[in-house]
Amino acid sequence: MENTEKALDVINDLIKVNNDRAAGFEKAGKDLKEDENGLITVFNKLSEESRENVAELTGLAQQFGEEAAEGTSTTGDLHRAWIDVKSVFTGNDLTAILNECERGEDAAKAAYKNALDPENELSPELEQVLFTQQRGIVEGHDLIKSLRDQAEDINGYDVNENDEKVAAEPSYEGAAGEYQAQGVFASEPETIISDNEWDDEQANSTGNSKLMEFFINELKDLLWAENELVETLPKMAEAATSAELKSAFEQHLTETEEHVARLEQIFGILGLEPDSRKCEAMAGIVDEGDEIISATEEGTAERDVGLIFAGQKAEHYEIASYGGMISLAKTLGYYEIAELLVLTLDEEKTADALLTEIAESQANVAASNEPAGD
Repeated sequence: MENTEKALDVINDLIKVNNDRAAGFEKAGKDLKEDENGLITVFNKLSEESRENVAELTGLAQQFGEEAAEGTSTTGDLHRAWIDVKSVFTGNDLTAILNECERGEDAAKAAYKNALDPENELSPELEQVLFTQQRGIVEGHDLIKSLRDQAEDINGYDVNENDEKVAAEPSYEGAAGEYQAQGVFASEPETIISDNEWDDEQANSTGNSKLMEFFINELKDLLWAENELVETLPKMAEAATSAELKSAFEQHLTETEEHVARLEQIFGILGLEPDSRKCEAMAGIVDEGDEIISATEEGTAERDVGLIFAGQKAEHYEIASYGGMISLAKTLGYYEIAELLVLTLDEEKTADALLTEIAESQANVAASNEPAGD
């Protein structure tokens, strides 16, 4: 790549910016009240996005034979300080927290815009990576802004302990995270089947929101990830040494094909054609599985241990993703979709538990008794 020194400066600046962003969202999540834990899913997703950006940027820096930057920037320290200061004066007020998150997202957007200035003369390969990351940053910014606007625009009043009227806050019901802004969303219906009109009204009220855009984009990621696993699981089954592990991969292949069908059904419920976009996280996990197969000897327990590691990384990513999507589906009023996602989540957890059982009951011990290679 041309202009190596300038490219490294850009890469290292963006590594620090993404470290700032990840730490900022983690801090913001800790400042939320217990009844606002539905937002934790969003904050965690955006934080993880920046962690993935850092990993990608670090790999690019290493291609130049240089060490990547570590830590956060001064801007990031200020971002977290703003959140702390607001928390002191507002008692962890939701709108204030979202305001500070948006301020941090403004800084991240500006950083990527500056990085992609033509005067930096970056290579086409590096520009493509940054453009892709920039898209995620912009989507995150718009999502936070939308949530901030919702928090500010809530109608209705509560009465405080001094019998004074105060603006009603959004509430998040338990771990499921149903976003119930008083005066904006109706209460959850007693039954999903008998109250389809309620579902339709809820879907229409949120169909054009930034949160809905986020939800659809995550559906696209999941559909790509599940289709990729449909292609990958037969290879993992073939590479496995033990009969139990082969059977586990084959069984989960059947389940994964059903996961694809459910996601396509969900797109249909939303009135959309099934669509996917590359899920970088799953692509990395699949690549790691391929590397394990190449780096280990056929017929060894060591290979089984590596395959289990790769398989469980995929399961843990999917468990986290489906858990978050269930919460968001309920937030958006799509309870039928939430029920479909719960079915898949349960199967992912069962598959993960089976891999743990195989590892602990046979593969790990067998691998520990194999002699080291030359």
